[in-house]
Amino acid sequence: MADEDVMFDLATASNWDVATRYHEFKSKPSALKNKKLADKIRAISTRAVLERAQAVLGSVVRPTDHRRSPLSEVPSDALLPELDLEETLEDAPWVAKEGSSFFPRPEDLWMEYQTVRDQAVVLSVDTSLSMTGEKLALTAVALAVVLLQFPDDPVGIVAFENEAQILKSPDEKITIEELVARFLDVPAQGYTHLEAGMKSALSLLDHVTKGRTRRPPSCVLLTDGKYTAGKDPAYLAPRFPHLVVLKMGDERSSQALCEEMARKGRGALREVDDLEALPEAMYGVVKDLLRGTILR
Repeated sequence: MADEDVMFDLATASNWDVATRYHEFKSKPSALKNKKLADKIRAISTRAVLERAQAVLGSVVRPTDHRRSPLSEVPSDALLPELDLEETLEDAPWVAKEGSSFFPRPEDLWMEYQTVRDQAVVLSVDTSLSMTGEKLALTAVALAVVLLQFPDDPVGIVAFENEAQILKSPDEKITIEELVARFLDVPAQGYTHLEAGMKSALSLLDHVTKGRTRRPPSCVLLTDGKYTAGKDPAYLAPRFPHLVVLKMGDERSSQALCEEMARKGRGALREVDDLEALPEAMYGVVKDLLRGTILR
């Protein structure tokens, strides 16, 4: 197909239609030869995914935690800091006596303040051949929802099909547009190596757990529960601190495995029979994680 024909197709299709047919458009001979045209297809698809994610999400409101510490330990991003007079005056050795010149040090002054609640999340996502077309685009929307809610938190993303591929490490700082483009460009292969996807997720969880003193990280596994490569992955589930299985599709034969993984992973099973509802389901999981609700 000539460049003009592809451009006409792009002009007459909606942005979302382009996103759902991303691999089809990208594989056209003219798009393979013309980098500018391929970049245009990617940009249109990415924009459509982000617009849909923002529509699902609405305004982002982050829960906060109440904290108390000496002034010298108050973080620079603390919200609504104020002096805790009662704590400061209790057993205060610096309280000046008449005629003295003692002054409080920063470590003597106790402060109350709020901090934005943080949450480390690793997503492990099935991108095998059964996840092309609209399924792939809707999954990209679900990932964008997470990154919009966790813009500054350690979020890791693994995609798996024949093998697992780390799309984003938890400490990597990239734009949501870059991540969506990376995800859309993952080649869809025929096999589903669920075991490899879970192993890669565990390696990222180990990375974010080291030196972490707050809440344990969570893993959200997006899968239909079927695997066509590797071993039965249920043996890996107990290694997760908190595993939420987001089961996509209404396949009943994989129900028992998904339930087993969620139970052994001290988490929960959320089922999404209709893939159209996947972004909203992911939004629900994200909100529960932000509230500090341990999904069981």
